[in-house]
Amino acid sequence: MIINRIDIKKFRGFQDVSFQLGTALTVVAGQNGTQKTTLLGMLSQPFSLSDKTNPMYGEKPLSGGNYRSSFAEKFKLSEVFDTVRNHEWTLNVNGADADFTVESIARSSTDENIRFWRKGTRAKGSGYIQMPVIYLSLSRLFPIGEDNGINSNGEITLTNAELDFFKEWHNKILLTPASELTSVEYLSSKQKNTLGVNTASYDWKMNSAGQDNIGKILLSIISFQRLKNKYGNKYKGGILAIDELDTTLYPASQIKLIEALRKFSSQFNIQIIFTTHSLGILEKCCEWQDDKKISMQVKVVYLHKIDNDVKILDGITFD
Repeated sequence: MIINRIDIKKFRGFQDVSFQLGTALTVVAGQNGTQKTTLLGMLSQPFSLSDKTNPMYGEKPLSGGNYRSSFAEKFKLSEVFDTVRNHEWTLNVNGADADFTVESIARSSTDENIRFWRKGTRAKGSGYIQMPVIYLSLSRLFPIGEDNGINSNGEITLTNAELDFFKEWHNKILLTPASELTSVEYLSSKQKNTLGVNTASYDWKMNSAGQDNIGKILLSIISFQRLKNKYGNKYKGGILAIDELDTTLYPASQIKLIEALRKFSSQFNIQIIFTTHSLGILEKCCEWQDDKKISMQVKVVYLHKIDNDVKILDGITFD
């Protein structure tokens, strides 16, 4: 577990709300317009591997970009409503000497556009907690068939063990045990980095959106697996944040996926936070949350809008 708790003093519709996170999975649900993606961004924003003294500095995830939750992927800031000092939230992080409070500040004395930084300090590098994070936004779901720039790219090579891992979990999650993958290709474009699969009857250009989604998620898991294998005790874990986890996936595959993610969380020390609209996922996660043997592992958080404020209900039952 990396984040124990978040306390939001103010951020758009959130005013003085807080909740505990699950040690393995934190599930964020709620109606449209309840700021689920905003919350996901707040939880993942302060993490990075930007400190040059960090032994993992310079490492990049296989899923593209850096081990940093990009500001532009999460927030489209309003010049009218998002202004300096109108955002503040605090993360209680496991093992940290003090809580990490983030606030919105002006980019410079001449630029009133805001940025998020640690409250009370402006020292270079102090704005981030030095841990790897991968944020999978909805851009990962841009259809392969509509991506004219996507191609098979040989720059990334998976080890035999990583290929076996991917093939096993691709088939388990998508419920295709009889589908033998003849090869796996790394695909890249301006839109995405993912894994495509080939079989005796089709190639990656015919992959479904669900296969693409699973390819991206498993590539992220393999990225954390690599860090753990390479850095040993220096790797203290990471955060994987996924917006709308269930999109494009068959209902039974959604359940297989969260079962796999719970396993990966323990295996590779990843705290996984995701938003969902899936009743199947919510029912299963509420069941886990109610199981006293594993109740700390899974937390279901429901966002509820009352007037212009967003309230957080945690520990909510499926009913």
